Amino acid sequence: METEEIYMNQELKMQAAAFKDKKKGPPACKEGANDPAYENITLTFRNRDQSKSSHSPPKNKVPVRSRPSSDPAQFSHWLHRAMMSLHILLALSCVVLLALVLMKNSELSQELLVLKREIWNVSISVQECQKEQKAGWSTIKERINSNKELIETVKNKVQEGNLKLRTLPTDLTNIKNELRKVTEMLKTPSPKPTTK
Repeated sequence: METEEIYMNQELKMQAAAFKDKKKGPPACKEGANDPAYENITLTFRNRDQSKSSHSPPKNKVPVRSRPSSDPAQFSHWLHRAMMSLHILLALSCVVLLALVLMKNSELSQELLVLKREIWNVSISVQECQKEQKAGWSTIKERINSNKELIETVKNKVQEGNLKLRTLPTDLTNIKNELRKVTEMLKTPSPKPTTK
């Protein structure tokens, strides 16, 4: 309802302006003939007494460009233009969104490249640590093996010493016996040599 009242108020204003132009007469029409900026505009008016459902324009009036007519062909043309405008807006918004996505994608790809480099550096350092650890373990294993060999040789020498210690009492008794014999021989007087 309000839009129709506004539309009717606008029509009344336009009728008043057109009536003033008609009073001026032909000089106004001739005035625009030589001026390139002048545009001849013809307005359509609707009578208040006409019913709202009937839209038959008066005989000497041309449809107004500011509001689409209720004629189906003009309405479809207006609808087509509106749809084209919406499609253009949608396409532009898609382009803008695509540009934003590409910008974010390039930023993310740069961040991913930096992250990839950092991960690569970490993996190289981990590999170096693993190599050093393997080298350390191999030297430790070699030292353990050499220490085992030394322990085995010490065990063998201890066993040999134990065997010698077992035979020592018999050797001592043999030595004691020999010492007794020597002392007995020293105690017995030696026979005097006979002189002839």
